[in-house]
Amino acid sequence: MYRDASTKRALLLAKHWPEPASTAAGRRTLDILDLLAEAGYAIEIASPAQPTPFQAKTDYGEHQIEVNDSGFDDWVRALNPSLVIYDRFMMEEQFGWRVRAQCPHAITLLDTSDFHSLREARHEALKSGQPLNLFHPIAEREVAAMARCDLTVMISRVEVELLKQHFCLPHWQLHYLPFLVKQIPDLKTLPGFDEREHLVMIGGFKHAPNRDATIWFAEQVWPQLHTLLPGVECHVYGAYSDHAMHRLSDPATGFRVHGRTDDALATLARYRLNLAPLRFGAGQKGKILDGWLSGTPTVTTPIGAESMAPVDAWGYLLSDAADQFAATAAQLYQNETAWLGARDAGQQALASEFSYQHHATAFVERLESIAENLQEHRNRNIWGRILQRTEHRAEEFMSRWIEAKNKLADR
Repeated sequence: MYRDASTKRALLLAKHWPEPASTAAGRRTLDILDLLAEAGYAIEIASPAQPTPFQAKTDYGEHQIEVNDSGFDDWVRALNPSLVIYDRFMMEEQFGWRVRAQCPHAITLLDTSDFHSLREARHEALKSGQPLNLFHPIAEREVAAMARCDLTVMISRVEVELLKQHFCLPHWQLHYLPFLVKQIPDLKTLPGFDEREHLVMIGGFKHAPNRDATIWFAEQVWPQLHTLLPGVECHVYGAYSDHAMHRLSDPATGFRVHGRTDDALATLARYRLNLAPLRFGAGQKGKILDGWLSGTPTVTTPIGAESMAPVDAWGYLLSDAADQFAATAAQLYQNETAWLGARDAGQQALASEFSYQHHATAFVERLESIAENLQEHRNRNIWGRILQRTEHRAEEFMSRWIEAKNKLADR
């Protein structure tokens, strides 16, 4: 599958230390690192964030780095990675110019996890009631970071097409890499319809779409759904839950907000129905993937369904209207035939869209192709080269100014 790559080294520059049990993004990051390790890369992770007790325990090298610190230059030059991955566009802004100066032959890759500026634009449209505006300052920054990199990995086909059609990024700078599933679950080993009860929601509360979904569901959907399903409870799990989330708990109606769960799949497998009432967001949704992997049908909205499966492949009508969402959840909860149809639709999506072997092979082959023709690849990227010129290096000069100011303050 892979050529001999004993001298290859991949460096992840991470905004936060990956927490696979807290966020889908953290799990995806580790999936990418694991497949690169399988391909023969030595893996190093560096982050300016403070370590947390929930970060992944790996055998990879881990390094604490600082922003606005020229000491990074000597360190990364000595490390000499052949591949550098930025896990958000902000990391490319902070460190990209340093990497280009010190490691000019390293392939640079931006992993967005989701199209950050699309999520922000949808959030703003929801809050303001105004039409969606894709072309805002955050989009300019994110697309500029993409242009400066050799390749951008996208988790959503919808977002790949959006970048090509609306932001004019060429297809050869983009690569689709979804969540990666090595094994489809054997449904015979998982609890069936009659062995499950109650409803579940799951998702880290540092993620704005999850907070909004929980509040909207508690205030708009649950009063209706509780009436349709008397005696049924809804349990909400999420890392980094806070007072604002816990105050939504209403034991009298069976709505209960919990903290994190150590094993999302085992938790989901206890419940009859998984809910993902997302009103904005981007990328693929780990909570829906986990529902499918635990054999738990998921009721979601059009935003939640985006990039996961076609709109006609869910076994029910997708809606972001509170009354329709409640009606759909009640039907699937009570009707075993409808429940089985939704569960099987999820299994079909897993089998057709998330194959580890297919996508991992294509990804590594793409990297190898770029490595073999790196100068030619970069020569085609005229806009990226323009953005790297002096007059377009605002992030670098801001960083240099902050570093100089900090040194003066320390005297």
